[in-house]
Amino acid sequence: MRNVFTILVFILTANASYAQIEAGLLFSLNTGTTSEINAITGMQQGQMLFNTDTRELLVFNGSNWVTTSNSNWLLTGNVGSNGSFLGTTNDVSMDIRSNNVSTLEVGRRQTLGLVQNYLDYTDGNQYLTYLKGVNGVSALQFQADAAAFYKPMFFTNSDGNFRLKGSAASTDFFEIGSNGVSNAGELEFIIADDGAEPFIFKRFDYRDQQLKELFRIQGSANAQNAKPRVGVNTGQMANSTLQVNGSVSAAIARITNSITLTEDHHTIIMTGGSPNITLPNANSCLGRVYIIKNYSGSNRFSSTYRTDNGGTSTQIRNGRCYMLQSDGVEWQQIVRD
Repeated sequence: MRNVFTILVFILTANASYAQIEAGLLFSLNTGTTSEINAITGMQQGQMLFNTDTRELLVFNGSNWVTTSNSNWLLTGNVGSNGSFLGTTNDVSMDIRSNNVSTLEVGRRQTLGLVQNYLDYTDGNQYLTYLKGVNGVSALQFQADAAAFYKPMFFTNSDGNFRLKGSAASTDFFEIGSNGVSNAGELEFIIADDGAEPFIFKRFDYRDQQLKELFRIQGSANAQNAKPRVGVNTGQMANSTLQVNGSVSAAIARITNSITLTEDHHTIIMTGGSPNITLPNANSCLGRVYIIKNYSGSNRFSSTYRTDNGGTSTQIRNGRCYMLQSDGVEWQQIVRD
């Protein structure tokens, strides 16, 4: 008898497993709109229902109605709709990781712990995206299939410097960024890698929709020992270390009192009074040029300079114009009118 019962149970179970499921016999939950659900009182933890507004399955956790797994974003992609988003609805950071390393955080500056008492870092309510990495360095790289070598990226390094590096004309590259250590910072502009690639500064004119060159800096040749050349309004490589296609302006001052010349001066006109001129030490300003013109009515005096015949003098004669230049050792008279 026991064997017969066992066989009967097996047959019934097998038949049930192949039976067609009828829609009318499916288990169903209570449904309600968002406003109807919010109005319910006396819920017990674990109770479930279906929100017909959001089309989500909700479970009561003892305090609130919360969504279940049917609201999760899927690894295989999701069908979005208006209002869909990936993120948080409360004031906590959104953290994206790879290999369990946090690489991207999104949130308020205060929430991310990034408020500092420095200009532009004090607003705790500023929302930002925080790019992170291992050992305090991070990078953001862009796809550039035509770049043969130097794929474009923003990156930081272990010295706390921030840089931008990227491709130029497939095989060249440029780099812009901070450099230095221990409070000895600098800003670098690099163009590479053959010698003659230019830095070109342009402006855009909305009236004719044209880019117009202002000035350029580049090497003198496509060579390892290329020398720097600067061209203003040249439209091509400068023909000298500095080429200016236009006027040049320098500081000029009229004086009637004595003066000590500095890097702020260039041309001095002695128009009257009893002015004398003190030159800076020649070894402090190699190559600097001063032009001094005297029509004060009498000879005046300056620091010692080497005259055109090789002697020395301290006299600035009335009715004369002098050009003095430092050779790093003493002041040399270059021109005397």
